[in-house]
This record gives sequence, structure tokens and C-alpha cells, in this order.
Amino acid sequence: MKTLLINPPYAFSEFPIIPMGLLYLGAVLERNGYEVEVLDLLVSRYSRDKIKRKLEQYQPDIVGTTCVTMNYPIASDTLKYCKSLNPDITAVIGGPHVTFAPVETLNESAWIDIVVRGEGELTMLDIVSGKDRAAIDGIAYRAEGVHLTRERCLIENLDELPLPARHLFPTARYLALDAHLSLITGRGCPFNCVFCVGSKMGGRRARFRNPKLVVDEIEQSLKLGFKEVNFEDDLFTLNHRHLHGICDEIVSRGLKFNWSVFARVDTVNPQVLEKLREAGCTWLCYGIESGNQQILDRVKKKITLERVRESVKMAKDAGVSVLASFIIGLPGETRQTLAETMEFARELDTYYGFHVLAPFPGTEVREKADEFGIEILTNDWSKYDANRPVTRTPGASPEDLTAALHKYYRGLRLSPDKAEEGVEDHSEEARSRRRSPLAWTLLHGDIIESLGRIRVDSGPAEDLAARISDLVPYPRKQIDQSLNGWISQGLLNYEVVDSHSLWRWG
Repeated sequence: MKTLLINPPYAFSEFPIIPMGLLYLGAVLERNGYEVEVLDLLVSRYSRDKIKRKLEQYQPDIVGTTCVTMNYPIASDTLKYCKSLNPDITAVIGGPHVTFAPVETLNESAWIDIVVRGEGELTMLDIVSGKDRAAIDGIAYRAEGVHLTRERCLIENLDELPLPARHLFPTARYLALDAHLSLITGRGCPFNCVFCVGSKMGGRRARFRNPKLVVDEIEQSLKLGFKEVNFEDDLFTLNHRHLHGICDEIVSRGLKFNWSVFARVDTVNPQVLEKLREAGCTWLCYGIESGNQQILDRVKKKITLERVRESVKMAKDAGVSVLASFIIGLPGETRQTLAETMEFARELDTYYGFHVLAPFPGTEVREKADEFGIEILTNDWSKYDANRPVTRTPGASPEDLTAALHKYYRGLRLSPDKAEEGVEDHSEEARSRRRSPLAWTLLHGDIIESLGRIRVDSGPAEDLAARISDLVPYPRKQIDQSLNGWISQGLLNYEVVDSHSLWRWG
């Protein structure tokens, strides 16, 4: 059985990362002797011709993809196209969106054969091995209607999983974008915020990897060229013993790199924050959500505004930068609470950003929208990017939320005080715009690949730069510097045949 895993595109207000789900799926399949390849459509131009060429070349038996809510439509459409080319392909989809809408997914998408619910590694292994579908835990499939098998137990020992198969992905493309490395040190979240599905996907009981294995993965990944690491755990600061173990392992090996984590304000103290900084943690993101205590209580956040102030100050005192993350449009939102949240964000005197409530499938706020006073305005999933209103409350209309965004938010931004001081914006969206604009253009247009054979006149790099400068609106000096940097890092390679160069990403 040959499996093709497809990484679908999504809106680039989010910074691109290699998806952990597909990384682990590929690793598990390979370890068990199955052939697997990846078609990454996130960091290249999305086209049906590209999908068709890959299917013709690889001829997979199974095509699998993953998605969140905002890119579910394009992920589903990709599988539809694959099935149109080869109806015998088994089309599989997983991820949080379809996990909580399996029946709807199969009913509306006749081209999807199997929905994987929850953790997918062992489920996908069962599918690829040819196990009878009725006997596979954790899926939905058609059998005289839609049939849901029993829930799959969570993987108790995460150390049994192989290290993620990063070699399957076009790593050079991510490095050219100056993307960070993502990894997980554990799964699960004991909290039950009404706008989140984290505890439903990963379980209420947290499970942790051996710190030595985590740092082994970091060490291997740094050798690939990544310079910055983001721990994707829902809550890295939950278990202090685990946190100290990882930090101590990083320090003992003498590893020097910048890294960031997600945290809650009620899971840190000065000792934890100092330990993080000692091990090289430069950023942490606090999920604060609102500047109104009644809203925090209503969404079951279980934090106080005073604790937020204390934890932001503790982090700054320890030398760790803070990004305060807010959600507008939560239950109980009014024009007044919007103003309170905006003022509270400025008061914290740190980097902050806003997203708009997106009631994803599986969230309590969606399942009990009426109880929470939330009116859901659309089920057009492509609009669920958390950057535009898709709901209203009695006290805050979509126009109110949009006005707040126009005034305070373009991606994740600085507070006005710091903007006046000229402090650089380190938010993810700002970095995605600032780090490698030329790389974005080249990768998303497949420009390098489209050039074909280039006659060598002045020299391979010079000739390539000349061709690119005719196609993209960037200064020649910037093009030369970027190309030379990518070539020296081994991210961009070429071969010369018959006095012509042919270029490709590493």
C-alpha cells in the first residue's frame, strides 16, 4: 500500500509551519514498513496540474490530508479532485474540524471515504494495513449510511512514537521563509474553555514525552538549519517537573537557540520563568482572551485580571517577552467590554494581538450557542480564520467587531505606547511579512521551477538573479543577497548541463 499525504494551503495571515499531524503519520507509516510520500501545497503554488502529476508519478492507493476549520473546504476539494482522477483511491481526512463533524463531512462530501477522529497515528496505520473498517477504532465511514466506530483510546506513552518524519517535507522551502521549527513535548489539556477543543482532541489528562527525547529531536532539527523553535503544546507550563527536565537538558547539552511556548498566567511563577529564560526561551504567549472579568468567568477561563497583570510583570522581570492574546466577540461581548479589553491590552504594556471568536465544531460555544447568547452568522468555513466576525452578540454586532479590528488590529500588533517608542513588532504576522517577502513570492509562484534551463553566461547565480529580476518587483541587490544566502545554506541548488543551469529548492 502506497500512501500520499497532502498538506493543504491556508490563509497566510498565519505563519506557515510543517503540520505535526502529518509529520507523525509519516513517521509511523515508515517505521512499520509502508511507503509514504508528501505533497506539500502550503509552501508552493496550489494547482490541480501539480496534484495530477503527483498522482500519475506516485500512483498511491491512499490519499490522506489534514485540516482545521478554515482550510477544510480546500482540503475536501483536493480529495474530490484526487477521486475524480482515480476513483479507486481511498480518500482519508483528519484534523479537529472533521473530528467533531464526521457525519456532516461524509454526508456533504461523497468523495471522502474515511474520517479519522482524534489522534490519527494508530488509526491511519490500521487503515493502511487494510484492516476491516468496522474494526478500526476512531473513524467514520459509509456502510448503509454513515457509521462511527468506537472512540480510539489516546496513546498513553508518547515515547513510543517515532520522531517526526521531517525528511518527507520540503524543509528548504520553510527555511527560506525563515520559518520556525514546531514540535510537541506533550498532549492534552485539563482546562475546558468554551471556545477551544484542545481538551477534547488531546484529552483532559496531559501526557508528556521524555525530556531527553524532546531535546534529541531539537538537536536533530537544529542541524537541519532551523534557528527558532516553537513548542506547540497547548500548555507547556502545566507540569513544572516536565518543564524543568526539558530546560535542564537543553542547558546541559549547551544548545543555543531561541524558542517560544504557550502558557497560562496561572501556571507560571518567578522560578519557572527564570528557568525558561536560562534555557533560551525568549517568548511566551499568554491566552488572556478578555479584559472583562465577567466574560472570563462566563467562558470558563478561570483566571483573573489581577493574575494576568502579575504574570505579565513576572515574565518581563525574568527577561522573557510576552505576547498577550485576546479574543473579541466572546459571550457577553458589548461595545463597552470591547473598549475595556482594548484598554486592558494597552495597560499591560507588552505585545498584544486580537483574534475574533470562531465557533469551531466541537466547541461548547458552538454546541450551546443559544445559551451563550451567540448568533452564528455563517457556516462558510473559509471565513473561520479568526480574523473576521462570523457571529454576533446582543451587545456587539459584526460591525462593532470590525471597527475594533480596524482600529487596533492588523494581525498581532504592538501597543500604541511601544509603537511610539519605535520598538520593533515581533508578532508572527509581522515576521511573516518582514522576514522573507521575496521567498514568499518565489515559492507561491513556483517561479524557480518555472524558469527551466537557464543559459550560463555570467555565472549560474548571476544568470538566475537576472531572470528573477525581470519577473518580480524587488531590487536586484535584495535578489542577489537572498539567492546567495540560500545557495550558501544549501537551500537552493543547481546543476549545469550543456551550458545551461537547472535550479531547484534543496
